[in-house]
Amino acid sequence: MGKEVRKMAEGYRWKAEEQGVFTLYCGDMPLLLASAAAAEAEGGRIDSREAVLTRTRTKGDSLLLVYENEAGLVLTERLTADPDGATVQCSLKRRDGTPVRSNFLTPLIARGRDGDTPYLWRDLGARMLLVPYDNDMWMRYEAVPLRAGRKSYDVTVLFHPERREGLLIGAMDFSIWKNAIACPGMDARILEARCGQPYPDEGTHDQEPHGILEEKEVFSSRFRIAWGPDWRTLLEEYAALLGRERSPRRWSRGVPFGFNSYAGLARTLNAENFRESGDFVWEKLMPGSFENHGETYINLDGGWQRVPEEDRRSILQDLHRRGQKAGIYDAPFACFYPLDREIPEMPGHTFREIVLRDARGNPLPRVDRAVPYDVTHPLWLEWTAKKARKCLEEGYDYLKLDFLSHGGMEGVHADPAVRTGRQALNFGYRVLERFYDEREIGRPFFLSLSIAPLFPFGSGNARRFSCDAFGLAEDVEYVLNAQTYSWWTGGTLYQFNDPDHIVLQRAFCMPEDSTEGEARARYTSAVIAGSVMLLSEDYSRAGAKERTLQIACNPAVNAVASSGTVFRPADAAGSSACRVFTAQICREDYVALFSWNPAPDTLSADLARCGLPEGTYVDLWTGKRVRAERRALCWDFPGPDAALLKFVGTEGD
Repeated sequence: MGKEVRKMAEGYRWKAEEQGVFTLYCGDMPLLLASAAAAEAEGGRIDSREAVLTRTRTKGDSLLLVYENEAGLVLTERLTADPDGATVQCSLKRRDGTPVRSNFLTPLIARGRDGDTPYLWRDLGARMLLVPYDNDMWMRYEAVPLRAGRKSYDVTVLFHPERREGLLIGAMDFSIWKNAIACPGMDARILEARCGQPYPDEGTHDQEPHGILEEKEVFSSRFRIAWGPDWRTLLEEYAALLGRERSPRRWSRGVPFGFNSYAGLARTLNAENFRESGDFVWEKLMPGSFENHGETYINLDGGWQRVPEEDRRSILQDLHRRGQKAGIYDAPFACFYPLDREIPEMPGHTFREIVLRDARGNPLPRVDRAVPYDVTHPLWLEWTAKKARKCLEEGYDYLKLDFLSHGGMEGVHADPAVRTGRQALNFGYRVLERFYDEREIGRPFFLSLSIAPLFPFGSGNARRFSCDAFGLAEDVEYVLNAQTYSWWTGGTLYQFNDPDHIVLQRAFCMPEDSTEGEARARYTSAVIAGSVMLLSEDYSRAGAKERTLQIACNPAVNAVASSGTVFRPADAAGSSACRVFTAQICREDYVALFSWNPAPDTLSADLARCGLPEGTYVDLWTGKRVRAERRALCWDFPGPDAALLKFVGTEGD
């Protein structure tokens, strides 16, 4: 590893080769061979490997290359470099200056060079991280071998799980294009950075092809390239770089603790059980350390309309009177109603008027039970403004926004300037940001994005990093899959990664109660996300309150949660989840260990690989002490469970 780190420190540079191919060097090591391509919507295509290079301009370690072909297309490739990485971008235009139409640019077609590029390009043990476009339909992260057809959205890292060395390729722009990094069908040892595509994409839930841009010159997104000895550090540095370009929406009142109605109450939600939930949190949980800065949030989720408005207002006033906060729910981009139903507070207008349409003028089909709204339609804007005013006038402090991916679906928008789904999604986000801007409304207001694309980032205080998760061992593994591969987005792209509401006994959809170990593991999975701590339970069920008091009122564990610290995975885990996560809080070492195995299980963590010291650790759950020595920290699990360990030094200290 020492040699690789030295080469990184020497910086990056580009070198043009023959026939439209250029090499990216990291120090004196050729990192990859690259080329570029672009396509017209009508079928014309230009590829740097086949076109004529007509102009080259060099400035420091940066290159500008211009290619032309017989069809009159001009492809420009912009290659920049700095000490920490390199960036590529391409553009397409016509030689005669007339507008070009395109929905597919490929600014980077990368491959290894025989013999002297990193062995990752040829290593059968190498893995490609597949980042899902969003968190709907129980999408999950995967680290898989390179294979034709693999696709990761916006960012990927090619890495070796044991050696950890990696190559990151990630988009830097999210305002126009849906970006992807893919292995093309003709060669699994090629990675293409793509902007758009000429056909519908199941991974983004699109039923229509990517929108077509028509300009004098159409520009791709920029893509960042970086190589280093640890794939985890590469992702953290990528997130930090993005965060410097756009700061996420900030929250100054600490990690929210509280209750969310969905998993526990779902379709049984009513005024009585919602009020009871808030009372239980206030009377029993807050005195037991389940709070932050003396506050808790009591939030209505989907189905809140079952609570009459008069009761909602009364409960909200009672919550505020004793210092608690209140939250509510909306799905502003997704229409679950019959299209011919009248829009509330918009007499004479139906939902059919404001849904998104295909190129033939028909409403798009339902995805996950909902038709996407056209977020550029004047009636949608008027209705959304009315909903926002009512939410704020009633005094809510927290808004969960769900099914936001629908706002980014491809279709024909009322505003002709909005040509792509990503343009529409950004437009919709700006509308919501303006309505709920703390500076405008004059008080703190928390925006939580639920089902939402990972990019564009930062429009909410939190984004849920998984789909719905409940309280069984399988839910723990699923949440930890997101923690394993997207921990780096917490505190950078979003202030908080939301691990979803925490079920400690039984959700409406669970076939059985969780065990005490499963409950402890589910709570711990939320603690290490450094994020939103919202319980969800039906407290009228036998044992529900007792279980919650047992798990949610551990002051030492809750102090870790309220610190907002995101724990880092020790390793990748294929398509599953890492079982070991580490963090430093106030210069003290912590490690979280998990098992979702139904049988007894022993976990041995390599101290050196985890960056942990030898010595004594104490479990914040049980008080049990364990000695870590001979490079290993071992813990026995009787079944699904978790341990949250703090390093306390050597015996006798």
